[in-house]
Amino acid sequence: MESFIIDKDRKAIEHASGGKNTLVYDNAGNPSVMVVVPKFNLEDVDPSGTLGTGTHPAFIVHGKEVPEIMISKYQNIVVSGRAYSLAHEDPANWINFDASKAACEAKGRGWHLMSRLEWAAIEQWCHKNGFMPRGNTNYGKAHDAAHEHGVIGRDSRTLTGSGPQSWNHDNTPYGISDLCGNVWEWNDGYKTVDGKLYAVGEDGVVMNNFDNQNAYKNLTGFVDLGACYNSTVAGDANKENHNIGKYNIAATVTNKQYTGGSTEEYYAENGSKITEVAAASGFTIPKSVYQLGIALPSTWTDVDDYSWVRNYGERLPIAGGDWLNGSDAGVFALYVSRHRSFAYGDIGFRSAYIAI
Repeated sequence: MESFIIDKDRKAIEHASGGKNTLVYDNAGNPSVMVVVPKFNLEDVDPSGTLGTGTHPAFIVHGKEVPEIMISKYQNIVVSGRAYSLAHEDPANWINFDASKAACEAKGRGWHLMSRLEWAAIEQWCHKNGFMPRGNTNYGKAHDAAHEHGVIGRDSRTLTGSGPQSWNHDNTPYGISDLCGNVWEWNDGYKTVDGKLYAVGEDGVVMNNFDNQNAYKNLTGFVDLGACYNSTVAGDANKENHNIGKYNIAATVTNKQYTGGSTEEYYAENGSKITEVAAASGFTIPKSVYQLGIALPSTWTDVDDYSWVRNYGERLPIAGGDWLNGSDAGVFALYVSRHRSFAYGDIGFRSAYIAI
């Protein structure tokens, strides 16, 4: 009989969680606690057909289906330039998009910054299963359940996974923690350039090609979604950070929020509940936009989370909200207003892994 070695730590976690959690080791030999998400279809999470049918594109990589994706159970920390999913740590913060992406990819083949498609798949699964996770949305506790709190570390961030199981995506001890609140999280694979929407894919089809580049305004490997963020009111040249009203999804940008010339500063923006994001008159929102969680099916009126956008410059998404966003935070919260070099104490990230 050929000898073999059992990874006792991995087996213990898999046994305790019924296979929902596992340990995955990186090229430095260090583990991360991961949640296994099996493949599902679009119609499984949205029977109305608004998202489309067939395998959810989060499970399609370069045209090939994968049986599962693995998402960090915890918001990540960075050790020796690599990202790790570990419990009871102060999550990484003051980290920009490029540094987040690099820390994930430094772990080796299959590791990547959680993509927008992966995040959307999780939030859509949550909605279909009738549970929207709470989290640190009010300085260490849930704004809508004050008895729920985590262990506060620095500032008002809570230590990773220190909240109750209702802060996990599936309301069990084995779910993905802190998708709602605590710190915003960078998502890869989706960006806007002067209001136009782009996502990674091939031959006009959105896919979870997580190994694609995402350099400044470089659209190699990205698909034009055929849609834009358009302000419903006229923009202005005011050089202060301010909200000018709501936005819709349109074929072209007719109302640029900032009218003072090309810039990536934080001047005018639009914001509204994500359920209020609708198509401009005469325009049909592409299914890929729904698949990415940029807009929601019209029947999902129970979602209360907020979305903000800027339609000038290159903008990259952060998701989930932070410790002070209150009812605006949530797994559906989306902020496509920051440029890639932005860093702050309420922005972190999460790695994911696909065996390829």
